[in-house]
Amino acid sequence: MSAAPLTVAVVGAGLTGLVAARQLRRGLGPGARILVFESADRIGGKLRTADSATGPIEVGAEAYLGFRRDATQFFTELGLADDLVEPSGLPSVIFAGGERHAMPRSTVMGVPATSAGLEGLMSPETLERIEAEGDPERTAPMHWVQGDDVNLGQLVEARLGREVVDHLVSPLLGGVYSTLADDLGLRATVPQLAEALDAMTMLGEPVSLTAAAANVLEGRKKAMEARLASSSVRAPIFLTFRNGYRRVYDTLLAEAAPELHLSTEVTSVSREDTGFTVTARGTSGSEAFDVDAVLLAAPAPVTGALLGQVAPEAGELIGGIDLASSAVVAMRFDTDEGLPECSGILIAADAGVDAKAFTFSSRKWPHLGDRGGAVVRASFGRFGDDSLVREDDESLLAKARRDLEAITGFAAAPAEVMVQRWWGGLPRYGVGHGQLMEFADSDLAEVPRIAAAGAWHRGPGVPACIADAKAAAAAIISDLG
Repeated sequence: MSAAPLTVAVVGAGLTGLVAARQLRRGLGPGARILVFESADRIGGKLRTADSATGPIEVGAEAYLGFRRDATQFFTELGLADDLVEPSGLPSVIFAGGERHAMPRSTVMGVPATSAGLEGLMSPETLERIEAEGDPERTAPMHWVQGDDVNLGQLVEARLGREVVDHLVSPLLGGVYSTLADDLGLRATVPQLAEALDAMTMLGEPVSLTAAAANVLEGRKKAMEARLASSSVRAPIFLTFRNGYRRVYDTLLAEAAPELHLSTEVTSVSREDTGFTVTARGTSGSEAFDVDAVLLAAPAPVTGALLGQVAPEAGELIGGIDLASSAVVAMRFDTDEGLPECSGILIAADAGVDAKAFTFSSRKWPHLGDRGGAVVRASFGRFGDDSLVREDDESLLAKARRDLEAITGFAAAPAEVMVQRWWGGLPRYGVGHGQLMEFADSDLAEVPRIAAAGAWHRGPGVPACIADAKAAAAAIISDLG
């Protein structure tokens, strides 16, 4: 008699789950039974390519960081390199104080190294405060403990003033985390800045926020010069797919070749003598599956709850991660006349409008611009306030058009509109997030044949999710030996 095939359950068919399933297939071979459970009626998670009359449009994640060569290499392995496209290079701008301003260059996620280039965006008082912050004779140095973590918004406000938080840091981070700077931890969201503060402390230098930002920028400059000197290929800041992220998740599904259970909620995971029992509830009722291993690639609250019986400490830590909801209003116009020549607009937290950002997708991405007309995405929603996300489609569209006209003067009526809500779409990376995840990892490592990964773990971006999924799958493959 031949041995029964190894069976692995993957909970979640977003990017993380599909990457993990593909890696499991590659590591365990064609004979393995891979079960993928997804509570929604579609795969892709927070990646979603919608169809418009002129071609595909992203209503979820739009792009990924191009300098993450590991992600590009992964997509190349999938045979998708020819579909990758670069942005136009047009800059973004910031809307603050009722005006549009050029995006400052000398900042680290909005934390300035100098006041240069911030004229008009900041008051004269704030400009003076920025310049004084790095001078020990004018501003007392920071008390910083190596390895420490603090609230990002509170730190920036204390050192540089509220304007810097509202006009720079929150707009820049809001698109990544759907969260204001006041709800984020420094070390998890701007790790390079935290490391620069650590280094200044270790060297016994007077510690200041602007000096730390300057050190980070200088390090980036040297790294760029080294790459240019070595004739290495320039990596664009962002990359996306000509035919949409749909190609990614469809390709992953094809290569993983799993047993896919859509519209199926996993309600419990329990440890058994020889493996695990996964109980799932679908359209035809509940069913129990006996599996050899489990990989959880679901949102933090779901992952935390499912770990309750097998790794309760990890489950409590992961389940305690807060989530932010957001909405995207994607509008296709038959004309782009009057639309600003920039890739998008970030909006200050105190600007008095409902939208938090606009992406001029057809300006940002030449392959979209070549279709004619314009594609504009409006973003709504922040952590702690989902009132806008709860409004109906007509109301959100009205707010998007009103804010777009107020900020740019562009008042054309859209030919097509797509509204996408992302309930609990992004985890909040608060103070101490990294350390909490280390504790969770340690507890989970005590239980063989179960792993967890996702945007809540080591970063919300596409490259981070890919790397996390691959690591989780590798751990499962190793345990199955």
